[in-house]
Parts: sequence; C-alpha cells; structure tokens
Amino acid sequence: MDSILRYALLLCNNNLELNNFCQLSKNLKNNNLEPTNTSASSVVSNLDFKGSIETFPIIEAIKKNASEANWCQTYSISEVGEDFANRHCYFELIGPNGHFYNEAIRGFVCYWGEYLNYNWHSHEAEEIYYILGGKALFKTKTMTKVLKANETQFHKSWESHAMETLEEPLLAFILWRGKGLDQLAKMDN
Repeated sequence: MDSILRYALLLCNNNLELNNFCQLSKNLKNNNLEPTNTSASSVVSNLDFKGSIETFPIIEAIKKNASEANWCQTYSISEVGEDFANRHCYFELIGPNGHFYNEAIRGFVCYWGEYLNYNWHSHEAEEIYYILGGKALFKTKTMTKVLKANETQFHKSWESHAMETLEEPLLAFILWRGKGLDQLAKMDN
C-alpha cells in the first residue's frame, strides 16, 4: 500500500486542482488494515485501464497491490441493484478508516465496471474526483461532461450528482474534505 500512497501524494502535489483541494502530509500512520475482497475487486488487477502518463504509475501500483487492499461496497443491493453492487468497489487509502490515518481528509480508490449507472447521490463532505483510468459521464443539476484520465470534477457539500461509466471500466481517486467525513454517500430518491 506504500507505493499507492506515494503515487497518490505525487498526484496531489503535481495536479493544481488536487493541490488546491487539500495538502496531504507525507507522514501518515499506517493503520495496517487487513485485506478484504468484494466480487468486483477480484477483477481490478487484471483490467487494462486507459490512463495517462500522469496516472499510469498509480494504476500499476493499484493493480499490483489490489489483493492487499481493504475493499468495501458503499451501498446495499436494495439501494443500487445487484449488477451495480457486483461491479463497484472502493478502498479508503487515506482517512480515519483508511490504510493511512488522516482525520481531516478521506482519499478513496474507486472502481466501476463498464456501462454502470451511478444514480443521483450526495454527501455532506466536499469531493473531488480525479480520473485515473477509463472515462465516464458526470452530471450535476447544472452540467454534464465526460471526464477521462487526469481530469477532475468537484462537488460541493450536499450537491446531488450522478455518473455513468461508458464502454470501459473506470478507476478514480476521490478526495473528501470538510464536514461529514464520518458519513458515506446517500442515494437521492
């Protein structure tokens, strides 16, 4: 997990949007989390994510260390359906419950399979998506745009947003800050 953290810190230092969103310390305590798997996490190490020069190193580190991550699912099958639940997962790299402890920031590595619809959801924490590999259609009430590797999308506190993956799987690094770090996203019905 150390190599994933090293590349995540490098991305945060070298990308203006991520750097403006938060500054991460290099001295984060390792929480020594036990590895866990989900039905989706088992495929991450074998996928060919279309990244960029900037994101290739972290993609390779994630693939190489996928079996060491504490993979989770955010939603129940009743909230998102079986297909979504089986083809989406994440692990908290940085944060209160992450592989590396930080009480002020949460940083997630998230995976979605191709052609998944991540319906409207929101959370109190402010959020920035940074696309590592793949591409997806991002939506808020005021905009719709396709993001690909090395691009970002910011969401304000409680701003409802949705995302649809396209013909390829998506790998993203997502940072949260502000109030509500102790909560997960909620589906907006």
